[in-house]
Amino acid sequence: MNLLAPSGGDLSHRGVLPILFLVLFSSACIGENGEKKGEERIVINGAGASFPYPLIAKWAEEYKKVSQGRVIVNYQSIGSGGGIRQMIERSIDFGASDVPMSPEEYTKAKGTVLHIPEAIGAVVIIYNLPGIKGRLKLDGEAISKIYLGEIDRWDDPLLKKLNPEIDLPSERIVVVKRADSSGTTFIFTDYLSSVSERWSKEIGRGKNFPFTKEIGDRGVQAKGNEGVTAAVKQNPYSIGYVELTYAIQNKLVHALLMNREENFVEANLETISSAALNSIEELPEWNESWYGFSIVNAPGERSYPMSSFTYILLYQDLSYMPEEKAKALVDFLEWVLTEGQKYCEPLGYVPLPEEVVKRNLEAISKVRVSEDEGR
Repeated sequence: MNLLAPSGGDLSHRGVLPILFLVLFSSACIGENGEKKGEERIVINGAGASFPYPLIAKWAEEYKKVSQGRVIVNYQSIGSGGGIRQMIERSIDFGASDVPMSPEEYTKAKGTVLHIPEAIGAVVIIYNLPGIKGRLKLDGEAISKIYLGEIDRWDDPLLKKLNPEIDLPSERIVVVKRADSSGTTFIFTDYLSSVSERWSKEIGRGKNFPFTKEIGDRGVQAKGNEGVTAAVKQNPYSIGYVELTYAIQNKLVHALLMNREENFVEANLETISSAALNSIEELPEWNESWYGFSIVNAPGERSYPMSSFTYILLYQDLSYMPEEKAKALVDFLEWVLTEGQKYCEPLGYVPLPEEVVKRNLEAISKVRVSEDEGR
């Protein structure tokens, strides 16, 4: 590079060299993507539900920019059950689950565990009906009977009654469910338990459930929302349940469901938000148990019946990890609950209501990040 001195003096007297040094020094410290160089990175590891995976992945991507590359958030989609187990064992820094921890899981924890609602989503019924036009309509009775094996063909009288405008084929129904311990499955079974007496008695709520003998060779199991999505796409005349975002991203049509007020509703931002807002008075306080809390089959003319909060799980006392990592984790979660909420809607999730954000921030303020102080 050739520098020409202004007439009447040399570069050093004009302050050009100090400025040039500052520019070159700054360029050396800031990478091409705005990342700070020479500063040690903090890696935060999380794992759990596949339900919020697209959203957490987006948050990780954006927060890396916000922190100028200093904080890296890694998240593995392994299912809610795996996330709870690894969080309890402290083999990860935070877990994610679509279902609150059970009393039995609490007894295994190494301290107080906080449930931080991160967003609101929905489980939808996807299906593969070649050549069929129109939107399938289902109610809780029909879904439960399909998954119990009582309904085994698409032209069953109950399905035809719900869908008089659709020419349903006389084909066997391929029934797809999750193979792993799953919060998505818990939301699904929680809903069916609230609308079907037989399901409630024989199967109940849980992160997994067995196929009945009536399902037989029509049953397919797949790991993760990703696996169920792929299985339904690959198997004509199949039905499955996944988180809404996976249906949207894979351009899979999902059924209209009959809600508590007997209206058929689509899963969208309005109907999911309605379910949450109509359940907000039942929200636990930050230091209360979330076990048993649910917004499935919520009241409201427009409420979607398989809606759910999804949660970040972490210990209230983080002093077992390096203080800088603990502080970085808390800062990340504060960002998620405030600035990060703007990334929910584009991915098919509903941002948290103001009252939920307020309670979350109160909970995070109680987190202890070192032996000497609380936060």
